[in-house]
This record gives sequence, C-alpha cells and structure tokens, in this order.
Amino acid sequence: MIQKQFVSLLLIASLSIISCGGNDKKDGDEKMTTTTDNKEATDKSTAEAGDASACGETAVTFAADKITSDGFTVKYAQATLWEMASGDIKYPSVNIQISNYEREGSYLQSPVKDGDTRLIISVNGKTGEKITTGVYDMSVAGFGAGNNVSGGIETKEKNSGFNNGSGLLTVTYISDSKICGTIDVKGSSDTFIKGTFSCPLEKSAY
Repeated sequence: MIQKQFVSLLLIASLSIISCGGNDKKDGDEKMTTTTDNKEATDKSTAEAGDASACGETAVTFAADKITSDGFTVKYAQATLWEMASGDIKYPSVNIQISNYEREGSYLQSPVKDGDTRLIISVNGKTGEKITTGVYDMSVAGFGAGNNVSGGIETKEKNSGFNNGSGLLTVTYISDSKICGTIDVKGSSDTFIKGTFSCPLEKSAY
C-alpha cells in the first residue's frame, strides 16, 4: 500500500513538471514538502477570494490519443494544497484530481481497470505568493516563476501529458476548504481538457 501511494505521489509531481517552465527541468529534482515541515509557509498559500455562489459542478471533456471523455461520469473530484520545491525554490500548488472511479482508502489510486480515467491538474503559484483567484497559464514559466497550470490524463494503459501545452485555467473562487473555476488547455496533437471544476480543498498530510 505504501509503495502504491508513493508511486501515486510521484505521478502528481511528474505531471506538474511536464509543462512548468517549457518542459525543461532545472535546479534539481521536483519534490513535495510536507505542510508540517513548513506550516507557516503553507498557511499563507491560500486566502478566501471570489464568489462561492458562482461555483457550479465539476464537468469536463477531454481527449488524448485514443482516450476520450465519451461516457465519462465524475465520481471523484478533490483538490489538495501542496508546498512544492524545485531545488531551493518553493511555491504553492493545488493538485486537482478528477476520476470516473471512487477512492479506495486514504487516497485515489492510479487506474487499474479498463475504462478508468484520472485527470490530474496542478495549479501552480509564484514563490512567496498565495494561490488565489485569477488566470493560470500553461504556456508561462512555472516552478514559482509564474502562475502556471499543468496536467495529465491517466488510464490503466498510459499517462498523457501536455507537451508544448497552451491554454488557461481560471480560479473563480478559493477558500481553505474549496476551489472552483474553469479550464481550457491543450497540448500537442488532440490532447485537451476543457470544462468546470468545483472541488473540496484540503491541505496535504505529507
């Protein structure tokens, strides 16, 4: 179980790397640090902003290679606040997971059945700033340099990232317990995610 959970956390980190900073990783390995290691920094990573009454439902369409959202029904949608680190550079990130299967245990596992699909979307903020309402651009530099969004689409067979990605995620509401917004991003070929999200938000326990 611990090994599977570690693999899942590595996937989240690697998908965040895919589009941050033009897909080029520098200054050491990407890693997630615990909120307990730096509680003060994490506590400053979000602040309530926006209009909660404008939050709708989580509804997305997507495609990647032969994967499509046809018949996809959202059964799990959850956001987690992390403090990310790239070398000595730290920045806030909210990782959103959306799937058509339920969580088993304390975390959402990678897809293991035919037809299971998980979307992972990372909302990455600037160093020293909070994740707040506004636009997060897939084409701008990440790793704390800019307000960036990255993502991936995962099935039992493969993981699809957003190489040379473009498009925007807009956070319309955020508090310490909820995040809402819209997303319209695309990568090379026919890879895209588009729709709305309204997810419970929690701080990482790791």
